[in-house]
Amino acid sequence: MSCGGWLSLLETTLTTSWTICLLLATFVATVFYWYQNLHKDDWSLYGIKCPRIPGNVFLEINFKHSLANWLKQYGETFGLQSGSKLILVTANLDLWRHILIKDFSNFIDREPKIISSSPFISSLFFARGSEWRKHRQILSPTFTTGKLKYISKSVQKSAQDLTDYLEKQAKSGSLVLIKDVCGRYTSEIIAKTAFGLDAKFVGEENAEFYEYSKNMIDFKNRRGLSKFIANTLQRIPYVGQMSTEVFKLQYFDPVNLVSNKYFDVILKSTIQERKLQQKNGVDRTHSDLLDLLLKANEEAAAGNLEKSEELECIEKGNDRETSVHKLGDEEMLGHSMLLIFAGMETTATTLQMCLYELAANPDVQERVFQEIARVVKHDLPTLEELHDLTYIQQVVDETLRLYPPVASAKRIALETKTYNGVTIPKGTTVVLPYFYTLKDPRMFQDPETFNPSRFSPEEKDKRDPLAFSAFGHGPRICLGMRLAYLELKQGLTQIIRRLRVVLNDKTEPKKGSHRMSFREHNLLVPETPVALLFELREANQ
Repeated sequence: MSCGGWLSLLETTLTTSWTICLLLATFVATVFYWYQNLHKDDWSLYGIKCPRIPGNVFLEINFKHSLANWLKQYGETFGLQSGSKLILVTANLDLWRHILIKDFSNFIDREPKIISSSPFISSLFFARGSEWRKHRQILSPTFTTGKLKYISKSVQKSAQDLTDYLEKQAKSGSLVLIKDVCGRYTSEIIAKTAFGLDAKFVGEENAEFYEYSKNMIDFKNRRGLSKFIANTLQRIPYVGQMSTEVFKLQYFDPVNLVSNKYFDVILKSTIQERKLQQKNGVDRTHSDLLDLLLKANEEAAAGNLEKSEELECIEKGNDRETSVHKLGDEEMLGHSMLLIFAGMETTATTLQMCLYELAANPDVQERVFQEIARVVKHDLPTLEELHDLTYIQQVVDETLRLYPPVASAKRIALETKTYNGVTIPKGTTVVLPYFYTLKDPRMFQDPETFNPSRFSPEEKDKRDPLAFSAFGHGPRICLGMRLAYLELKQGLTQIIRRLRVVLNDKTEPKKGSHRMSFREHNLLVPETPVALLFELREANQ
């Protein structure tokens, strides 16, 4: 038999063996699952109402409508059970205040802890305990308002390129698939500001960085038998870990391994190049986010990194580490990949929905235009002018309220504690349904209506600040919030200053249609891609 024949036989044998292993693992996991359900804790011991739902499907974002129904049926705090695991769902803002702020140290860890062969899981988002404190301490200085001013010119230029492209489409009367364009805009900013790449993605056909960025996370929206097998296998200890970390299989890994390889190569080479430049005395002060991160990392290694106010607050009275150790190469890679994904996807989605709402509400769009005409005097909006655009800030916040990029937050209780009469046992996963509170009529009157005025200073003062939770709250609030606002306001200001976005009979959605529907997906994905039309304003014709 030839060498090729032996290789083919070996490949077939390995494939068959792995299939048998999967079937055996599924059987064992099924037995384990039913055994686990015979020995589960009971929320009735703590006086918490609990709908009896088998499995853990209710924790997936696809089932947020079920969560909303249970909140209406059982009240703003109720329990759920998955095998022997307890889950507490609460929309009570007083409990949120304890969990996210007052007793943050007891809920510092996020749920779930994912398993992957990618450095992505070494990033800030997935870090726990002392590791999270270390990462946050080093990364926080990179995203201050003062530091972001150094990269604002890059954001300004990308927004100009975006508007130039949309102006061309307006002149030709072409419909624009807006999510793709917005994704190219935000990924271009990340490529330039985070890694110093000479990037131009808007209107370009071949943009590797963008293509790999949008496919970085491998969202497996399984259904039926496939979903049952996946959920069952994951209940067997070490099955998911062996599959991802040892065999490097995509089946359980949430990170797309092809994208992971691409970014692993370019990020490692970029980081090594920057370190060499640092060693040779090349001054790259404030060039981009990666330089700021490397500088903060070196300050941490030298013991010169000051502790941020947020960490001083949560560590007061607690026995915590007093020194911050520098990040390793894998952690640096993980943070870079997180910045690529989070900085592109969520901001692009928000910009898409914001443009849609401005098209659907021409009176709001006209008010935005009038504010821009009054405030912006430079050819390109400055940071100071963006700061003074208060109504456009309200428009962005109202978009985030209606279309939150993150539907909920999950935290793990490290110790058993009681808050306002509600006992949360050790090990409990606490689910905070942001999406529900953001449309709670007690907080936001007529919540399905797009109304930016609800974010005026007067209206904000009337409600609990925790009611608006698009970026979270407390020490684990989204670190990239300021950068996201900068991208959104710069992009919207330049677009609306020169163009009018409209809906008509050719757009999707069409003019006068009801609010769009979304797929059951881990991200906010419309059932039909949004296609908008842009028109030149009179001064630009």
